[in-house]
Amino acid sequence: MAAAFGNTPLGLSSQILNLGAVLTRKPDLKVPRYQRPYTWTDSEVRELIQDLWDAHERKAPFYFIGQIVLVKNHGKLEISDGQQRLATLTMLFAYARDRMPGRAKPYQTLIMDGDRPRLILRDEDANYFLGKVQEPGHMAALSREQDTGIESRDLFKLAARTIEAELAKIESDRDLDNFMSYVARCCTLNVVDADERGCAQTVFHTLNKRGSPLSSADIIKSDLIENSKLSNAEADAAARKWEETEALFEREDFAKLLYMMPFLLTGEQMRSPGDLASFRSAVDNAGGVYKFLFEQLPRYALALRSIFAGSVNVGAASTDVNRRVALMKQVEKWDWAPPAIAFLAEHSHEPERARKFFQALDGFTFACELSAIDNRVREKRYALAVKKVGDDKALYSEGGLVLSAAESDRLIFTLNRSRKRDRQRRMLMMRLEAAMPGGNLLTMTDDVTVEHILPKSGSSWWNERIPDPALRAELAHLLGNLVLITYEQNKDADNKPYDKKKKIYFETPNAPIHKLTEDIRPIQEWTLQAIEERHERLVRILCDDWGITRAG
Repeated sequence: MAAAFGNTPLGLSSQILNLGAVLTRKPDLKVPRYQRPYTWTDSEVRELIQDLWDAHERKAPFYFIGQIVLVKNHGKLEISDGQQRLATLTMLFAYARDRMPGRAKPYQTLIMDGDRPRLILRDEDANYFLGKVQEPGHMAALSREQDTGIESRDLFKLAARTIEAELAKIESDRDLDNFMSYVARCCTLNVVDADERGCAQTVFHTLNKRGSPLSSADIIKSDLIENSKLSNAEADAAARKWEETEALFEREDFAKLLYMMPFLLTGEQMRSPGDLASFRSAVDNAGGVYKFLFEQLPRYALALRSIFAGSVNVGAASTDVNRRVALMKQVEKWDWAPPAIAFLAEHSHEPERARKFFQALDGFTFACELSAIDNRVREKRYALAVKKVGDDKALYSEGGLVLSAAESDRLIFTLNRSRKRDRQRRMLMMRLEAAMPGGNLLTMTDDVTVEHILPKSGSSWWNERIPDPALRAELAHLLGNLVLITYEQNKDADNKPYDKKKKIYFETPNAPIHKLTEDIRPIQEWTLQAIEERHERLVRILCDDWGITRAG
């Protein structure tokens, strides 16, 4: 009877393909002009490489990286969803091609079909990506080029540097070839083909709106309760306890908690949300199902709930700890959350210990965000913080949450660089505002933007005072040249002279004056010396708030 109604919906099809099959599909893959440009930072690139390497090392039969949505349009397959992953993976193959000339042909086949690129980026980036990545021999040079000021191109360069740094750790070309062959064969995607953009938009919206992050949670719940030799009464009580705990959260947030549980229980990451075997193993190794359902899950859930709510109760240290938690929540990756949860579940009754722990975790988190901590040891350090949460000697020595002298130097070096990434610059300025005496606690959704006092683009007034364009470009992005104001103030300030900017900063009706902005009020002239002195002072304030010792 079903055949009378057809087997698939008109206009849509879906299939599971490995990466090699995706990249060599006909017709070619194209990023349409309405898509955003390449946006991945070193963090996303590094995480993808390390996840693929972990899957390769444990000989996983496949590594699933999600769905991509393609639209048939004018002889091309438009990428409605999947550009960031495909562009990054193409760069991985380009690195392998250039490093191993004897094995270049199979990798170049994944990148180019003769003289045509397999992946065509947006018109603004297509020729650049073709010349720097897809055509052989340029990846090493790309990783060493200077920034252009065009964000997508600068991110390609950053990705090239990250790829080189990560894959250079695979010293043997044979091992690299084996790894990259694994990526082509076993990196797997669900490819949704749509006949027109309306279909693709519907699919993309539905997958992202109605995707079920708790489908794996339901499977975990069923396995733990039904297959653990609990009595009927215990199973009923466990189900009620689970539902009470789940009710504390939004569905997505409860899924995050479950994803973190193996790490909280054993210090070992669960590599994917649906990895039931590793979840069950962690539960068994940490005391068994009964203990997990009735003790561990509820206790950790309450700790995470207090983090989400900004209501961590650690006695006299609560204000300081909640301030630091709110700031860490602005960081995109929540690697800091499992150590925080583990500490609160065990030691929330110790205020001074909590104060010290969260100061160290705060500093370590932002050092990771600013790439001052080697990514190869980052996960081990967070794992140690979870496992040794009650061992101050282990926590506050090198190898724990305390930065080594070399890491502190790298952090200071990073803070002293011009900050050209908008989100990271804004987040760091908000972190600095919170470190100022009496500073405000801001979030990424507040009406607050970063204003360059010495404008990035210059003007006749500013160019007369600092004539060297290279020096102006370097100074413009330093912390010492930045303040926080509203979006409307920022538009009004534009490239105006310093005295007129100050009137906008301090005399705009109903506009808040943040401490970082108040800080410049006494400065009469905005000069090279003023920028450098203020920059040095702001970096010192940040380091003092994190408890990080500066060399010299």
